Amino acid sequence: MSSSGEQRPLGGHANKDCAGNAELQKLNEALSKQRYLAGFHGDALIRDKVVPKVGLKDDLARIMELKNIPSMAAVLANYLKGNGLDIKAGALLIASMSNNSVARNEFIEEQVKIKYDRMLHPPLSYLGDAFKYRTADGKFNSAINPHLGQAGAPYAKTVPAITHPLGALPDPGDLFDQLMAREENGRPSQSGLSSMLVYHAIIIIHDIFRTNDTDKSISDTSSYLDLSPLYGFTEEMQRKVRDDKYGLGLLKPDTFAEDRLLRLPPGVCIMLVMYNRYHNYAATQLRRINENGRFSVPRKFREAKLLAAVTEFVKDKFKDDKDYQQALDRFKHANQAFESNGRVSTKEFEDASNALQVFIDKAQPVKEEVQAFYDGHDAAWKKLDDDLFHTARLITCGIYIQVSIHDYLRALMGFHQYDTNFTLDPRVNQSKAKEVSRGLGNQVTVEFNLLYRFHCAISLGDEDYLEKYLEELFVKKSQPDWNPKEMGLQEFLMEMGQARARAKNDSVIQPYDIEFGLKNKDGDETREKMAFKRDPITRLFNDEQMVEHLTKVMDEPISNFGPRNVPRSLKAVEIMGIIQARKWGVGTLNDFREFFGMKRHETFESISGCVEIQNALRDLYEHPDKVELYPGVFCESDASQNADPGPSDVDSALWAAIFSDAITLVRSDRFYTVDWNTHSLTSWGMKEVTPDNDVLKSSVFHRLLQRSFPEWFPSTSIRFFHPFYTAQKNAEYAAAQGYGKDFAITPVAKKSDTQTFDTSASNPRKPADPKILTNPEQIMAVLDDDSDNIVHPVRLEGDILPPKVAEVLAVRENGNNKDNGRKPHNEHQGDIDTDTNDLMTYFTTLMRDIIKRESVVMKPGQEKPKADPVYQLDVTRDFAMPVVTRYVADFLGFGHLVKSEDNLDARYSEDEIYRHITNCHVYFSYNADETKLPKRRKVFKDSVKFLYELTLDEGNVAEANKFRLTRALQSVGSWFWKSAAGDKNPMSELGFKVSEQVLQEQKDDAGRAAAILLLTALDSSYNSVLAFTSVLNSFLTGLYTLAAEKRKPGATAEQSCDWLHIQNLALAEFRDVSANTFDDIKKIVLKEQRRSVKLPIIRKARVSCVVNGSKVSVEEGEVIICDIHCGDRKHKDDVSATGVPPPWETKYLPYHTSFTERFTEYHPRHLAANSLTAMIKVLAQLKDLRRGYDTQGNLKKIALDSSYATYTNFMAPQRIRQINAQVEEAIAEAKAANKSDKAEELKKKYKLNRLRCPATDTYMTPEWDEMIPFPTTWKVMFNGFGESTYGGEQLPLLKSTQVPDDFPPFYELPGGPSHTGGSFGEPINPPAPVKQQEEPASKKKEGEGGSTAGDSAIEVDGVRHKELPKGVTNGCGIGT
Repeated sequence: MSSSGEQRPLGGHANKDCAGNAELQKLNEALSKQRYLAGFHGDALIRDKVVPKVGLKDDLARIMELKNIPSMAAVLANYLKGNGLDIKAGALLIASMSNNSVARNEFIEEQVKIKYDRMLHPPLSYLGDAFKYRTADGKFNSAINPHLGQAGAPYAKTVPAITHPLGALPDPGDLFDQLMAREENGRPSQSGLSSMLVYHAIIIIHDIFRTNDTDKSISDTSSYLDLSPLYGFTEEMQRKVRDDKYGLGLLKPDTFAEDRLLRLPPGVCIMLVMYNRYHNYAATQLRRINENGRFSVPRKFREAKLLAAVTEFVKDKFKDDKDYQQALDRFKHANQAFESNGRVSTKEFEDASNALQVFIDKAQPVKEEVQAFYDGHDAAWKKLDDDLFHTARLITCGIYIQVSIHDYLRALMGFHQYDTNFTLDPRVNQSKAKEVSRGLGNQVTVEFNLLYRFHCAISLGDEDYLEKYLEELFVKKSQPDWNPKEMGLQEFLMEMGQARARAKNDSVIQPYDIEFGLKNKDGDETREKMAFKRDPITRLFNDEQMVEHLTKVMDEPISNFGPRNVPRSLKAVEIMGIIQARKWGVGTLNDFREFFGMKRHETFESISGCVEIQNALRDLYEHPDKVELYPGVFCESDASQNADPGPSDVDSALWAAIFSDAITLVRSDRFYTVDWNTHSLTSWGMKEVTPDNDVLKSSVFHRLLQRSFPEWFPSTSIRFFHPFYTAQKNAEYAAAQGYGKDFAITPVAKKSDTQTFDTSASNPRKPADPKILTNPEQIMAVLDDDSDNIVHPVRLEGDILPPKVAEVLAVRENGNNKDNGRKPHNEHQGDIDTDTNDLMTYFTTLMRDIIKRESVVMKPGQEKPKADPVYQLDVTRDFAMPVVTRYVADFLGFGHLVKSEDNLDARYSEDEIYRHITNCHVYFSYNADETKLPKRRKVFKDSVKFLYELTLDEGNVAEANKFRLTRALQSVGSWFWKSAAGDKNPMSELGFKVSEQVLQEQKDDAGRAAAILLLTALDSSYNSVLAFTSVLNSFLTGLYTLAAEKRKPGATAEQSCDWLHIQNLALAEFRDVSANTFDDIKKIVLKEQRRSVKLPIIRKARVSCVVNGSKVSVEEGEVIICDIHCGDRKHKDDVSATGVPPPWETKYLPYHTSFTERFTEYHPRHLAANSLTAMIKVLAQLKDLRRGYDTQGNLKKIALDSSYATYTNFMAPQRIRQINAQVEEAIAEAKAANKSDKAEELKKKYKLNRLRCPATDTYMTPEWDEMIPFPTTWKVMFNGFGESTYGGEQLPLLKSTQVPDDFPPFYELPGGPSHTGGSFGEPINPPAPVKQQEEPASKKKEGEGGSTAGDSAIEVDGVRHKELPKGVTNGCGIGT
C-alpha cells in the first residue's frame, strides 16, 4: 500500500491515474441513468419444469395406434369371455400412454393404494415365543403397544360424564330396596335360558375384571379373554396350576387358578374343571400328532438324562464290561420306578444314578461339555413342555371363544328359536370396511365392569346356594333366626372382617388342593350333594356328582333380567357397587345411551313400562337425565319388568353395549384375529375348535361336555342342541325346526296349548364298562350269534337308513331267521360260481391302469450313465382308493357312471363315490371320538341314501330286475347280456349274478335286493384301504429294518424280509407264464394283516343273555368290543369239531363271518381278501418300491394306547402309573388287614387293570386336522416295473442320512432373545444411565452385578418384570 493509502491495481503495477478519464465517466453516467427493464432480469430457464397434462383424447390416440391392435383385441376377447383382464396385453396398452397422462397417473395412484393396503402398517404379528404364545399377564397381545391390556393396568373410561349429577344422590340402600331387591319367589325367565348361560358369563366377567383390593382404579387381570380364571394372570399363578414336572404341557388334574370363583355356585367351578380337562386332552393330542416335529426334543435328548449322556459320551467304550451293563440295567429299573412314583426321587434312584455317573466320568469327557449337555437336556424338555402347554392353551382359549360366539352370544341374541346358526362373529373379514381394525389390543373400562353384574339373572336354586354359603362363611348355622336377606352393609362388612380373621389361622391351600361347594361339616344330605371333594388318590373331582349337578342346573331357568330381581342377600354387594360407580365418576344412563348412538330418555315412562318402576325412579332421581348408569341400566324393561336378551320391544342400552363389547373383546385380541390360524393352533387344533355349520347349528359347547365327561351323555342328547337352554325348551325348538328325529325326545300328550316332551332318554348316565373280548373263540361266538340279541349298533338306528335298508337290517324280536328272509350262517349252501382267474385279471388290469394314470415322474431316466426314471405314487389316495371305488361301483353295476380315462363325461368322479363309501365305513367302524358322532351320523345318512338309490335305479339290481320282468329275454340273457356298466367285466358279471340270486330269494323285491347288494359291497370293501396300507407299511418297515442290517442270524435277505419274498413270488409269472403264486402271496398278506391292523369290531347287547356257543355273559345295552388284533394273534389253527378244517380264510377274524352272507350265496370275504392280495401283488411287481421323501413317505399313523379308566384322558402317563401304584398299595394294605371288601371296592372304584378301550391305530387326514379310522395318504417311490435290487446287496437305496435336529433352522434353540420379545421386551422409556461411583470391594461381594437394593423388579425365567402393585392377590390362596 502507498503512503497515500491508495490501492494498487490488481496487476500490481503503478499505472497512470484513470480516475478522471472522460470516457469512463460517461459510461458511469449512462449506467446510473439506465432505466430498469424487468424483462431482462431473472432466469426463466431455471424454474421447475411444468409438464402439461395429457387428457383422455391423447391417450386414446396413442392406444389406438396400429401396433396396439393385437393387444386391444386380446383385452377385448378376454373380457367378453369373462376371463377378466389380459395382464400382458393390458400392460402394453398402459405403457403406450403418455408419461404425462392424467389417466395413467390416476391408475398409478390407485395401484399404489391397493398394494399398500394389502399390508398391515405397522405389522401386528411377530415371531418368537413372546408373540407366538399368550403371556400370563396379557403383555404383547398388542404388538403396537405391548403393555396395552396387561394385568395391573388402570381401568379405562369409555363415556364422558356430561350431565350434571344431583348434588345429593339417593341413598344406595334405598336404590337397592326400590329398584333392585328381588320380590317374593322371584321372576324365573320364560326364555328357556338356563343357569349354564350365567355360569359362562361369570367366567367371562372374572376373566377380564379383577379390581385391585387397595387401588380400585387398577384391574389385576388382563383385558383379554384368555381364560385367566383357569390359567392365572401372573407367572407365579400359572406355575402353580401347571403339571410341568412331566414335561407334557399339562395342567394339574382338575385345577384352576382363580380362588374368587369358590364363592360362586358350584356350576362355575365345574365349568372351569371342564376347561382344565379340555386343555389336557388338547396337549395330549398335540403330542401324539406332533405336527411337523414341532412337539419333540432332539434325538439325543429323548431318553432320560443319564441314559442320553451314556449314548452321547460313553457309546461302546464299556460294552464288554459286566459292571457297566449291571449299572446300566440297574439305572433303567430305578428310572422306571422313578417315573411310576411320580418322579419322586428315592435313595435307590440316587444310588443307581451315581453308579452310572461313574462310568460316564470314566469315559473322560470334557466336564464343561457334559454340563452343557445336561443343561441342554433340561432346556429341551422345558421347551417341549412350554410349547405343548402354550399351544394347548391357545386351543382351549379357542374353544372358549367359540362357545362365547356360537353358544353364549347366539343365546343372548335369541336366534336359537329360529332355524339358523346366525351369530355376530367379530372376526368376520371386513372386505368393504378395511378401516375396521383388528388385533390392536384392548383395555377394559369401568362402565362395563358395572354392566356385567348379572346378579338379577341368578336362578332361584343358585340364590338358595348363596344363602347356604353365606351361612357357612359367617358361621351362622347355630343361629336359626339369622337371615342373609336382612343383612345390611355394616353387618356384612363386620362378618367379612371376622371371616378374614378366622382364615388367617388356616394354612394356605394350593390350587391343586382346592375343593369347592359347601363344606358339609354336619352330614346334611342336601349339603353333601353341594360339597365337591377331591379323590384322595387321583386328585380328581367325582364325575358322577359333577354331571348330576350340571344336569340339574341345565334345567334351572335363569331369573329375568330387569329391575327388582337381585337376591336380597346381595344387598351389601350392590350398595358397594353403586358407591364405587360414583367414586369412578361414571356418567349417567342418558350419557351412556348418547355415547352409543341411542336416544336419550326424555321421560321415566321410556325407561320402563312398569308403572311402579317409573314412579320409583321419579321419586329417587326427579328427572330422567339424573338417573345413574348403575343401577339405571337394569331398570330398562317392559311392563312386566322383563329385560331378557333377544328380540324384544325394549330399547335396552344394556344389550346394545354388551354386544358391542363382545365384538370389541374378540376383534381387538390378536390371538383371535391376526394370529387365528393353523400355525398358531396347528391344523388339528384349528379343526377341533371350528364350528360345523351342518351340526347342531354351529354349537360347540357339546364338545367341551363330551371331552370332559366321556361317554356320559348319549350322542343324541337334546342337551347338545344348545346347552345354555333347558332340555324342555331345546326339545320344543328342535321339534318346531324339524330336528326332532335327531334327538332322544318323545312328545307327551298335550295338557294345554304347550307341547311338552319327555327328555329322560337324553339325560346322562354313568358309563358302563364295555366288555372287551380278546379270546378268539369268544369273538367268533359273538360274530356268529344269530339270535339278534347281539347286533351292530347301526342296526338299532333304523331312522337314519333308507326304509328298505332299515328293513333288511331290522332286528327280529322272535329270533326267527325266516321272518327277515335270512338264513343262519351255518346253513350257507355254497358260493356263486365265479372264475377267480378272470377276477384276478380284472384286478391286475385295473390296478396297472391306475398306476400308469396316477404316477408322477420325479426324475426322468437317462442313458449315460444308465439310470431308471423315478416315479412317485400316493398308494393310499391315488391307488387303493380308486381301486376300491372301481370294483365297488362295478359290483353294484354303476361303474359306467364313474369317470375314467375312457369315460371323462361320466356323472361322478372316483373321489365322490369313494367319499360316500368311506362315510359308511367310518360310521360302521369302532369310533374312538364321540364328539364326531353327530357329524358322522349325518354324512352316513346322506351317503347310504345316495348309494342305495344309485344301486336301485341304475345298477345291477335294476338290470337284473328288468330281465326278470321280461321273460322272453331271460333265456338269452347269459349270451347277450350287457351290464349296466356298459362293457361287461368279471366284476360287474359277478355283481349281476349276485343280484339275480338275491332277487330270487327276495321274491323280486328290488328295494330289498338293492339294500342287500349294497351291504354286501360295503362289507367286501370294509377296511380294504386300511388293510392294504397297513400291510404294505408293515412289509416296508421290515425291508428298512433289513437295510439297517438287523436281519435274523443265518438267514438270507429273502428269509429275513417278507417283502422280498413277495416280490419274488409276484414276478414269477413273468419268468414262467404258467406259474400261479397268488395263493402263496395271499397267505403271507393275510398273516401280515392279522399282525398289523388294529381296528376293533363293535357290537351291542339288546337283551341280557349268554352268547350262544360261549360263556360270555352280557347285560342289556352293554357294548362289546371285539379286539380282533389281539384275538388274531392268539388264534390257533384248530380243527373244527367235525375233524374237517374250515376254509383257511375263516381263521382270520376280519373275514370270519358277515351279516350279508345270510342273504346271498356269495360271501364278501372272497372279494375283500382277493382285492387286498391283488393290490399287494401288483405293487410287488414295481421295481425298487420304497418310501417317498421324508414325511410324505412315512405313513402318519398314531397309536392310541389302551386306557383303564376315563381319567387317563386327562393325565400324564407317569401320573397314571403313580395312581396305579398307590391303588395297588392300598389294596395290599386292605388285604393285609383282612379287609377284602375294601380291597374289592378299591378295584372296582379305580378300575384297576380293567380296560375301557383297546389299543388302536388311527390316521390323519391329508391336512393333519382330524383323526379318522382309515388312512388317506402315503407316498412311495419306484423305478418302473421290474425286479428290485435296491442298489445292491447292502440295499443302499434304502439308506439315508438323518437330518440334524438340534440346531437352527432344524430346531429352535430354547431361551433366545425372541423368548422375551427381543427389543420389544425392553422398557419403553428406560431411565437415563447414571454414573456409578466405585463401590467398596466388600459391597461388591454381595452380588456379582453390584447392589440391587431398591430394585422393585422381580425376575422370572430370566425375564425382569415390574412388581405387582401392593394388594394384588395371586388368586391361589383362599381368603386372601
